[in-house]
Amino acid sequence: MSTDNADDHVVVVTGDPVTVTAEVVARVAEAVGAPSGEVPATLAAALTAPVQRAVMEHPDLRIDLSRTLHTAQSSVHHRPIAVGDVLTATATVTGVRSARGGRMIGFDTVLRDPTGAAVQSLSSALLTAEVEG
Repeated sequence: MSTDNADDHVVVVTGDPVTVTAEVVARVAEAVGAPSGEVPATLAAALTAPVQRAVMEHPDLRIDLSRTLHTAQSSVHHRPIAVGDVLTATATVTGVRSARGGRMIGFDTVLRDPTGAAVQSLSSALLTAEVEG
C-alpha cells in the first residue's frame, strides 16, 4: 500500500492488487446473505476497506474514530465484479472543511482493473470532531 500527501488535505492511498477468488466471494456472500454462487455488489466494500481505513488513520487528517460520524456513502457500479478479476483500490481525499465545531472530510475510493478502467466507485463523507494535533 502506498500513501501520498502533497499538502495538508491531499491524501491518496493506493492498495496492492487483489485477486477476486471464489473463496472470498463465498465468504462475503455468506456474511451478507447473498445467494450462493453470486458475487454480491457489496464485495467492493471488503476490497476497499484497507485503503479507506488507511485514509481514516492518516496522521495529516487527525481523525479520532471514536468522535466521528459516517454521514454519507454512495457507489457507482461500472461493471460487475467477477471471480478472477485483479483489482486495485485507490482512496483520495476530495475535501476537508470546517463544520459545526468539527470537520467534514470527503473521500472517493475507486476499484480499477489492470487496464485502469473503473469497476466500482464509492464516495464517503465523515463528520469528525476537531482534534488538536
